[in-house]
Amino acid sequence: AHLDRLCLVTDMPVLTHINLNNNLLGDAGVEMLFRALVDANSSVVHVALASNGIGDEGATTIALSLGSLPRLTSLELCDNFIQERGSIAIADAIGGYASHEEADGEEAPQTGPLPVLSVDLRGNRSRELGARRWAEVVAAHPDLKFLCLAQNELGMLSEERFLDLVCAAVASASLSVLDLQDNFPQEGTDVKGRPIMGPPPTEVIEDLLADYTPAGEFAAEDVRRAVFIRRHRGGGGAAEKKGRQPQQGQQQGNAQRHGGGGTSGGAAAGTPGGASVPMSPSAASMAPSAGSP
Repeated sequence: AHLDRLCLVTDMPVLTHINLNNNLLGDAGVEMLFRALVDANSSVVHVALASNGIGDEGATTIALSLGSLPRLTSLELCDNFIQERGSIAIADAIGGYASHEEADGEEAPQTGPLPVLSVDLRGNRSRELGARRWAEVVAAHPDLKFLCLAQNELGMLSEERFLDLVCAAVASASLSVLDLQDNFPQEGTDVKGRPIMGPPPTEVIEDLLADYTPAGEFAAEDVRRAVFIRRHRGGGGAAEKKGRQPQQGQQQGNAQRHGGGGTSGGAAAGTPGGASVPMSPSAASMAPSAGSP
């Protein structure tokens, strides 16, 4: 109800950061918010909508709006109810591939990647299908620097899509932080009867350290928690990096498809052009500092 009159605002020249975390917006509120931002040609840079009961419909609304918000670089959607469909819709929009909703069932045109730098989806349910699509986006996106898919049930059935994401992060020319914490089922259930999620199994961690992460680029203690913070890039280039090559289907998807969240007072990460990237609290806490080795 508190957003009903937002549509009357026709100009938002100085609004750059929106933090509406914990406001029970739901999908309907998200639709009103993003419709108003688009209609006002907003120059918003960062939107935080954590813990708002947003589902796949709301996520799809956001995805369809991103192309009309050219300055939006940071999106925080933690602790909502976004599942595979919504997560894939956002990944498609950021990766530059129009969703089926936008294409009305026809083959969706390639639009080019959006200049989004930071995406925080902690505490949703992207699961294996979402992980696969995000791996495709991460591998090809020229600007994305921070992606959080912690607590997204990525390893419920197997470790394959989790490992696809790690390979994509290693191959990425831009990604600095990939947070995949708490995506594997552990023994026991929580108070609601759901599986307790935690770090990868020991054998997966051993594989990550031995075969998937280039020596010296990622700290072993971070990898064991499934957090991949690139300290520096190896001098040998992608051809010399460890790890499996992306699956054939994933490579084809990249060829067809492709050519960072927080409060207004959050930290900023440096970009090659010297601009500042607004980041979510989780992004800010993990981003390597300028003096990191």
